[in-house]
Amino acid sequence: MFRKTKIRLVSLYTLVFFFILTFLGVFLYFYMYRITYKNIDDRLSTEAVEHKQGVESTLENKRESERKIIYLFWDKNGNFISSYPQKEFYKKEIAFLSPKEQDVRLRTQAIQTHTYRILTVKSNEVTIGKTHNTRVKTIELVYNIDPEVAMLNNLLVIICVGIGVSLILSYLVGLFLASRVLVSIQRSWEKQSQFAADASHELRTPLSVIRTHLELLFRHPSNTIEQESLSIYKSLSEVDRMTKLVEDLLTLARTDSNDQLINPSTFFLDELLTLIVQQFEPIAETKDILLSGKIEGNIMYFGDKERLHQLFVILLDNALKFTPLEGKVTLFCRKEGNSIKLSIEDTGVGIPSKDLPRVFDRFYRSDKNRERKTGGTGLGLSIAKWIVEVHEGTIKIESKENEGTKVLIKLPIKDHF
Repeated sequence: MFRKTKIRLVSLYTLVFFFILTFLGVFLYFYMYRITYKNIDDRLSTEAVEHKQGVESTLENKRESERKIIYLFWDKNGNFISSYPQKEFYKKEIAFLSPKEQDVRLRTQAIQTHTYRILTVKSNEVTIGKTHNTRVKTIELVYNIDPEVAMLNNLLVIICVGIGVSLILSYLVGLFLASRVLVSIQRSWEKQSQFAADASHELRTPLSVIRTHLELLFRHPSNTIEQESLSIYKSLSEVDRMTKLVEDLLTLARTDSNDQLINPSTFFLDELLTLIVQQFEPIAETKDILLSGKIEGNIMYFGDKERLHQLFVILLDNALKFTPLEGKVTLFCRKEGNSIKLSIEDTGVGIPSKDLPRVFDRFYRSDKNRERKTGGTGLGLSIAKWIVEVHEGTIKIESKENEGTKVLIKLPIKDHF
């Protein structure tokens, strides 16, 4: 699949760059062509105006270096009279230069290996000769444009070679860009595939347990509900676990689709944290764990109250799950400058250093068997990280195995998101 996508992307990038470079090359050539011929035509037109003062007298006043235009004189019958300067063309060349019947004022004429730009002027006033007057019907101003033609031909060759080189460069650039784009696409695809595989695996376990207990019920159809209460209880527990898993999956799926999942409002963060600690105190007491909160008062915060409630429930729940009897869990909160710093510290089993870089990965568990027994899905910390980041904060975990874990959170104080 990715190979075909890469081929399509390379082809697209190559064609786009090739057409852009080709367009620029063609534009450059025709621009230079137009400018070159315009300069020549302007000069011919300027020279043509001067013929009214008498051609020979005008040319005699010019230096030799300025006489680059050849004048050809024709009578009313189309016969060649003379040229100025004299003997610039052979007779057979003059035949090619005779005025055309069609009314073309400017034209380009190639004669053997030379190219000329010719301006034809009609006039009944010009005369030539010092001792006699010869009336001229048509004057042709002939300008040798060999240097200009050579320059344009060289430019065309350079552009054609450049287009060929640009095709190769376009392919290489397209290959590079396609590879860069596909890296992120392939990474996203792999994450999505892994997510789907992990979700299927996590859903399969509670479904298998539920199926097993339901089959046990059919084996004893005469038993009462009380007699089968254990199987029913275990099935309901797996249903609850599966429901929580589906809710977590839905939350993460919506975060991946960039849906707006927060509803910010202004509230007292210290009151929310105090309430959450109070909610977890009975659970801590059953495990003989000392749960306490060191929370600074009157902390006004703008954020999603429900999502932040979910965040601290996840973190406190994890802390209590992995803290042994007679352990300690403490929640700290204080305002520091334009931010709020929070931490949840426990004296639990800790996390191995090799697992710390992956604790926020979806479905990742440091101890899969232990977390499955505690009812975890491996999605809690992924959701916690998203909640912190959507509030433009940071979260990190410090932990030492068999010593405890510390979750550090920093939330900026803002009035909008």
